[in-house]
Amino acid sequence: MLYEILFQSNFVAYKILLNDEGFHLGEDGLPCLVHYKEKQGGSQLTVTLVADLFLQGSKILFVTAYPMAKDNFFEQTKGMESKIFFAEHKEMLTEAQNYQAIILKSGDGDLYVEALKTLPDLSERVVLVKNFEIFDQNILDSSIKLEKIILSGDIDKSIAKKQISDKLYKTTITFSEPETPLSFKTPVLDKYIGYLKTADKEGLVKLEM
Repeated sequence: MLYEILFQSNFVAYKILLNDEGFHLGEDGLPCLVHYKEKQGGSQLTVTLVADLFLQGSKILFVTAYPMAKDNFFEQTKGMESKIFFAEHKEMLTEAQNYQAIILKSGDGDLYVEALKTLPDLSERVVLVKNFEIFDQNILDSSIKLEKIILSGDIDKSIAKKQISDKLYKTTITFSEPETPLSFKTPVLDKYIGYLKTADKEGLVKLEM
C-alpha cells in the first residue's frame, strides 16, 4: 500500500477529491457508471479515474469515441509510456496483451469487440467504455455484462439506457440528474462538480489540478 501511494504521488497529474478529501477508486469499486452531459466535467473525471487505477497497478482496456481522452490519459501518465500500447487494428492485439494498458483506436467498435473476444487476460483488465452513447447495441451488450467496467457518457442519449440504468453498480457518479431513472436523485450541482454514491459513502467529487 505504501508503494502504491508513493507511486501515485510521483505520477498522477490530477487529484480526485471526495468531500474535499483525497479519493481513489479501486477495482473493488467496480462496476462504475459516470453520467454527464457535455461540458459538465465528467469526461475529465473519467480519464482521471482510469489513469489513477492504472497507476495503482490495474490492467486497463480503454475505448473511447474521441481521441482527446487518449491524449489526456497519456498526459496524466507521463513517464509510463512503456507500459501503454495503442492498437489501431486487430492484428496488433496479440502484441498488445503484453502491456498493462491497451488503448484502442478511437471510435473503432469492431476492434473493441475483437479485443473482448481475443484478449486472454480480459478478466484481469478494467475496461473503460467512454462516450458509450455513441456506440451501438452490440458493443453495449458486450460491455454491460462485464463487472470490471467503467461506463462513461450520457445515459439519456444511449440506445441502451434501460439496460445501463438497470445494471447494479458499486460506484455511480452523476454530474446532473438524468431523465433516465437511477436508484437515487442527484442534487443540484455547480459546474465541474459530480455526485458520487456507493454503498458506504457519498458526496461531492471534483478534480484538483
